[in-house]
Amino acid sequence: MRLNLLFINSITMYGGGEVWLINAMKEFIRRGHNVTLICRPDAKILYYSKQNNIDIMTLKMRGDVDPFTIIKMAGILRRKKIDIILTNVEKELRISGIAALFTGVKAVINRKGVDLPIKNRLQYRFSYNKLASVIVTNSQATKKTLLKNASWLNQDKISVIYNGIDPNLFSEENTRDLRDELGIPQQFPLIGFVGRLNVQKGIVYILEAFEQIFEKIPSAQLLMVGSGDLKNEIEAIAKEKGFSRNIHLIGFRDDIPNVMRTIDLLILPSVWEGFGIVLIEAMAAEKPCVTTNISSMPEIVIDGKTGYVVPPKDANKLADAIINLIHNPSLAIKMGVEGKKIVQKKFTLQKMISRYEQLFYEYMDS
Repeated sequence: MRLNLLFINSITMYGGGEVWLINAMKEFIRRGHNVTLICRPDAKILYYSKQNNIDIMTLKMRGDVDPFTIIKMAGILRRKKIDIILTNVEKELRISGIAALFTGVKAVINRKGVDLPIKNRLQYRFSYNKLASVIVTNSQATKKTLLKNASWLNQDKISVIYNGIDPNLFSEENTRDLRDELGIPQQFPLIGFVGRLNVQKGIVYILEAFEQIFEKIPSAQLLMVGSGDLKNEIEAIAKEKGFSRNIHLIGFRDDIPNVMRTIDLLILPSVWEGFGIVLIEAMAAEKPCVTTNISSMPEIVIDGKTGYVVPPKDANKLADAIINLIHNPSLAIKMGVEGKKIVQKKFTLQKMISRYEQLFYEYMDS
């Protein structure tokens, strides 16, 4: 059955959630569904949506219950004959949910991609109990957080669907090593970080850990992929500590499979997180991961089998885990192989989209 699907994204920046959205929309289109994206006129996702020939409509989305925005949304729902709406944040849920009440939409699905609690306020109770048909979380951890802080929320209304990627994009046949491009000798251990350069990602603990690593393994290199407000601070600390030549800040890249092919291991020591999709990307490239014991991370990385899970905000444990992998390359290879197996079993794009389709069809038949 071909469905008319509407995805809403009110975020102007381009991050992990937007990457997920582009990949999901492409796969739904490949499966024969009609897909429309509503976003802000200045959203960065516009560029990537146009590259992938996705049907786009822009909307300013001023306020949560702005009547003019709701009327415009309702008009889009009618013209496109939308069956299913998928939203990410509360603003999107309220705008589209109210509009959907008057247009015959079968279901409004709210996807919770960040492990943060719902506030116990009237507007949130209304949104999640009355407007959302179902809430999809990307991990059991996020589901537990929602239920812990919102006792008024019906747990039967929450469905867990893990994020997924196309593992084939990360195979050796489809990727290339970037060391020559970056000027990093093959024999130097290369630690990778992919994400925003901000407090959430535990940047300060990465630098503290790398200082310890550098003392024991002077040839160790740190590749940091991404942009953020801590870039200048990272450069200043690296210069002060004497390892600025060992840190490579290369900004945003859209060839993440090549990055994962290049590094020896990935680190993601976040202090709070949504899903950490870069972990499964690294695992798909057969690279071990070191991450923190928060949110969904232990559901992705199996401690001692596909990498290490360490306490958050603990630079010493982080450094120890990384050093152990560098000193034991055969162990790192073994963990990488196991990681790829887990991705293929649990975290593929095909499995994820099939689960969403199953959910969509349940509402179409109701």
